Amino acid sequence: MTDPGSSDWQSPGGPAGRPRYGEFAAPRAAPGAVPPVVPPPSPYDAVPPPPGWTPPPKPGIVPLRPIAFGTLLSAPFAMLRRSPGIVGLSFLIQLGVLLLSGGVLAGIFFAGFARITDWSDPEQAPLIAGSIAGSVIGGIVLLALNYVTAALLQGIVVAAVARATLGERPTVRDVWPQVKGRMRPLIAWTLLAAAAILVALLVIAGIILLGVSLGPVGIAIGISVGVILGLGAIVAGFWVFTKLCVVPSVIVLERAGIRSAVVRSWSLTTGFFWRTLGVQLLVTVILSIAAQIITAPLSLLQVVAVLIDPNGTGSAIVVTVAVQILTVVLSIFIGAITTFLMSTLVALIYLDLRMRKEGLDLVLQRHVEGGNPSADPFAPGAA
Repeated sequence: MTDPGSSDWQSPGGPAGRPRYGEFAAPRAAPGAVPPVVPPPSPYDAVPPPPGWTPPPKPGIVPLRPIAFGTLLSAPFAMLRRSPGIVGLSFLIQLGVLLLSGGVLAGIFFAGFARITDWSDPEQAPLIAGSIAGSVIGGIVLLALNYVTAALLQGIVVAAVARATLGERPTVRDVWPQVKGRMRPLIAWTLLAAAAILVALLVIAGIILLGVSLGPVGIAIGISVGVILGLGAIVAGFWVFTKLCVVPSVIVLERAGIRSAVVRSWSLTTGFFWRTLGVQLLVTVILSIAAQIITAPLSLLQVVAVLIDPNGTGSAIVVTVAVQILTVVLSIFIGAITTFLMSTLVALIYLDLRMRKEGLDLVLQRHVEGGNPSADPFAPGAA
């Protein structure tokens, strides 16, 4: 039985649309009235759902965001596949430097030392002095040539990596106009770094020689001090090298001078020292192990040469010469790849530091998504 006071109660026989007890009756339209027109719902009245997260674009070898540690390890190898021409140039340059070095050393030997028959003969003293002086001058020239070619390759790789980040496949011809104007500061910086290392070695060697000249006690003191200074120089070298590793990238991409590039590199690496050092050491170890694995079978061929010619009839000489030539060519090729990969890694470290500290990734995204194609997103102040 239903409670008469309940709101669900209706009188028996009443109309179905009659309001319940306590409710107001809905207004009824007058007879013959036109019902009001209800407009359809507007699409602007609906609130769209919030957009979902989309990953940053990856037009090139790395996504346009701060580069993860694993990407830093793999991206140089991706760049290696994109730029076989630059690797070939590195191989040809190193091969040319090796042949030139061999020719210079052979010329000095045959024109000088090979003509000396008596080192104690006073009449041959000018020849001895000339041979020694020629060796020193030739060594300095070859060392400078090595540093010049290293600076050239590093500048080309830095410019190529910057373009590859934007999705391009740069060649040497594409990046050379940008690099050739920066060769002077690049070479000067490379020679300056080499001179600093040479001065440190000469200072340590001088201290040891000074101790040796003082007698047995001086020898012990000189060697001890030299060892301590040597270990300190190694630690200081790693620290300074890490803080200044992106100087070439700053010189090429920001068109800075040496002093400005040094200050800029020091500022960018602040707070990221161990990350910068760790990734370079890890890649160096990986490349060293890979090089040992590749070249190890060649050393076994020397044993094969002995086995096929145990009596020394001359067959082993042919095998030995062939193995030596193959070893040299393979070593140059491995050196070219190693130089390319390490230069690529340093350029990527530079871009990563600017993304993390200056928002360069946002500038690159705007540039890729329709910015001014003639603008340089890597220019100073662009981020």
